[in-house]
This record gives sequence, structure tokens and C-alpha cells, in this order.
Amino acid sequence: MNSVKIGDIKIKNPIALSPMAGISSLPFRIICNEMGAGYCPTELVSARSIRYNGVGKSMRYMRISPEEEGITAIQLFGSEPDDFKAAIETILDTPVLKEVSIIDINMGCPVPKVVKTGSGSALMEDPARAAAIVKACKRTLENVCPNIPVTVKTRTGYNAEDNGKPDFAKALADAGCDMLCVHGRTRPQMYHGESSNQAIAVMREAVRDYKIPFFANGDICDTASAKRIIEETGCDGIMIGRAARGNPWVFEQVIAGLAGNGEPKYPDADEKKLMLMRELEGRMKYLPEEVAVREFRSVMPFYIKGLTGSAQIKVKLCSATGIEEIKEILGIV
Repeated sequence: MNSVKIGDIKIKNPIALSPMAGISSLPFRIICNEMGAGYCPTELVSARSIRYNGVGKSMRYMRISPEEEGITAIQLFGSEPDDFKAAIETILDTPVLKEVSIIDINMGCPVPKVVKTGSGSALMEDPARAAAIVKACKRTLENVCPNIPVTVKTRTGYNAEDNGKPDFAKALADAGCDMLCVHGRTRPQMYHGESSNQAIAVMREAVRDYKIPFFANGDICDTASAKRIIEETGCDGIMIGRAARGNPWVFEQVIAGLAGNGEPKYPDADEKKLMLMRELEGRMKYLPEEVAVREFRSVMPFYIKGLTGSAQIKVKLCSATGIEEIKEILGIV
């Protein structure tokens, strides 16, 4: 794929990691960057929480490291423009965070506890509010860091019968959104059923004349599926989500495949286990061992998927309490 520019930021490989709660940790983003991912947004963080509680509670989720992960992006969610304004001001006043490259707005999360607050995919039912949030973010940044672009990640619809929301996409573009990424599922689908490239294409066409980059997301797991979504949607870039869990190698595989080069050899069991340990040890730099291990239990099964005896290993890993126990389970000396 050709490089794209989000605002003034050049994305050499427009193949990014999709932000995922519980997955998009700083250590994992660093790994994905090394594997060729164009950039890797943080998991979603509440703009309201930052506004009223500061960055303390949210720091663990939105910590960035430009030196190690390159282009950085913090993803915020919320329903009030003033919350985003305050959150961005706080972020830019925080030494660890003020070097952020991109502010991304989540307008696609289908989880009920997010939707019931009017946030995430609920914003698809209120284009005026969604546009107001984008405008508030743009105005806030123009006053302090005008070079930081504002992007939005959303879905193809709020209701099951929706087959793309062109008017919603246009509202975001009119508001000044610098890049739009669309996941090819509606809110009721959550993460089930097939992602619709046709519905994504409807939204892509709606904003084509705005000349902003358009990314597509949904069911991309290899070179074939990447080629298909690019051809069927006309997107400028793609985001890979669930297929990257425990599999950061998917980026180098897809990048090589799209370039027509021979794909790198897929990692063997030992490589997967060592990468698992690397991500866990990375998390332990910022979290107590017990907390890091407990939270990583939901991620470890993805690394060992397909390995001999993975079912038995998974059971043991999901009850592990310390790093030495995990090493013993994996047979790492």
C-alpha cells in the first residue's frame, strides 16, 4: 500500500493496530511497531475521567513511548465536547503524554456500559453531537498543538439494518476529522458475524471528495483478507484487530504479502512463548507482578493457540499467579 498522511504525519505503512481494550498495552504496541505496524493507538480512555480525575487512573492505559513505538495515538471516548476539551488540555500538560502524535476518538465501541452513556457507537445516532466533539478537539489542539490531527474510529451502523452511514461519515469530515476508520460491523453485531466490506465502501465513497485518509477494519487476518478489503472498499489503509492478539507477526506477514514479496516464516512454538514472556515482562515495568500476570491471563491463550497441548497449557496459564510459574508452565528455563 502507498504511504498516507494523517494531517502532516506520514504513515509509511498504512497497516495499523486497531485499538483494543485489554490488548493494546504499551509493550504490545512496541512489539507491533517493530513488526511493521504503521502506528498503534492506545485502548480507549474516558475523556470524562481525565477531566475530573486527572491522568492518574488512566495513565496505565494511555502511557506512550515515542522513542519505542514511533507514531503515537491516544484514543478517547465520551459524549460531551467539553470533556474532550478538558482531557486534551490535561494530556498536553502531562510530560509523559504531551508528545502524543494523534488524538483518536472512539465512536464505535458497542459495549453496553459505554453505549448507555451516549459514548462509543451511540454517537452514530447523534451526528450533531459527534461533529461537535470533533470540532471541540480540533479547536483545543489549534490553540496549543495545531500539528496534532484528530481521527475517528466508528462502525457501519448503530442498528442491525444499517448498511453504512454515509451522512454520519460526512458529518465527521465536515467537522474537520483528519482520518476516518470504519469497522465493518454494526453495533448489535458486537464482534460476531461477518464484517461487511460493502457497508464500509458506502461510507468510504461518502467522504472521498474530502481527501482525508480512510481506513477499513474488520476480519483482516492475512494477506488475502487484507487484499479483499482494500479492493472492495477502496480504502487508503487498514487496521488489524483481533487477528493480532498474540500474533504481532501478522503485520510483517501482511506487509510482505501486499508488496508481493515472500512472506516471512511463521514463528515456531519457542518464538511464540518468548514473545509472550517479552510482553508480560514489559507490562511488569508499569504494574506489580501479581496485577500484570492476572490481567495477562486473558491474553496468553492467544500466543499459545495452535501449539501442541495448548488446551492443557491454557488451563494452567489462566490460574498462574507469578512469572516464574508461567515460565515453568511454558518450559522456559
